[in-house]
Amino acid sequence: MATRKKKSPPPVTWLRRLRQRLTSRMACFVWGAIFGNAILSQPIQPLNLILEPPENMLSAASRQWLDTLRAGIRSLSTTFTGTAVQVLREQATELIPGAAPPATPPTTATQGEFAACADQFPAQRPLQVSAISMQWAPLALCSDAFAVLYSGLTKTPMVVVEKLSRSRLLQAAGIARSDQFYADSRIPQAWRATLSDYQSSGFDRGHLSAAANQPSQAAMAQSFALSNMVPQDPTHNRKLWSKLEADTRKYALRAAGNVYVFSGPLHEGSTQTVGSNAVWIPSHLFKLVYDEAGQRAWAYVLPNRADAQITRPMDYASFVQRTRWSLLDGLPVTGSLR
Repeated sequence: MATRKKKSPPPVTWLRRLRQRLTSRMACFVWGAIFGNAILSQPIQPLNLILEPPENMLSAASRQWLDTLRAGIRSLSTTFTGTAVQVLREQATELIPGAAPPATPPTTATQGEFAACADQFPAQRPLQVSAISMQWAPLALCSDAFAVLYSGLTKTPMVVVEKLSRSRLLQAAGIARSDQFYADSRIPQAWRATLSDYQSSGFDRGHLSAAANQPSQAAMAQSFALSNMVPQDPTHNRKLWSKLEADTRKYALRAAGNVYVFSGPLHEGSTQTVGSNAVWIPSHLFKLVYDEAGQRAWAYVLPNRADAQITRPMDYASFVQRTRWSLLDGLPVTGSLR
């Protein structure tokens, strides 16, 4: 009588993967545990070792040290020459966005920074691109009716600034929306978002300088450059953000003078991206409004989610503490929105 060969049980591949993941992550943090979690933002929990990316568990100071170390390694590599180093440098460029400078920087990024659109800033005191860490690959981009501090790392704006007034908004009321989105050719290709990045992504191409704020057909067309966009939750963009833009316009229409608006993304937690160019998805969006004549400023910081709600505006000091953006440094701010 033939005996049936006993089948061996299938390998438990998920258990092997879990063990490998635990082993590698435990190695990253064992010294932190030994020294009382000195470099961690929170004590190690077993579940964190499975679910959290290692960098997210580091304290803010340790993450800053790690960023400084990376920047130092990049700058050190420029002092060496040779074929082997060139190969490594090319690989680093592919793996680390912004590791190498653009081949041909935009004119506005090298000659006077925001000199061509300084009038978009309060007291004509533009942001200093040189003060921004090169980790973000910052570029200054001027348009007819707004200015963009752009990041070649995130492939999105860092801050967009525009000067609103009653006369400008009355002009804008008669301008037809163009809806012609396009990649900004002023930006080096390696640092540029493209239309395909947003296709089928589930995110809107969200304006930071609103189309409805543009006082001419040329300015309207410029507002549809992807350098003025971030990946935005569709409900957030079309309802919450749209209402915030409309409320800001209503205020500017009745203000005694110019109203300056700073809009931008925040990136908190683990980095999420869309498209083959890895365009960063903001965790939050902010809007800071400055009434120059009234010397008042207020701001909103809203999660980039469909369920976000417009809350009571924060004052300027709270905004700086929340975002670390001192956008009105040196300007008189004596109050907030009443």
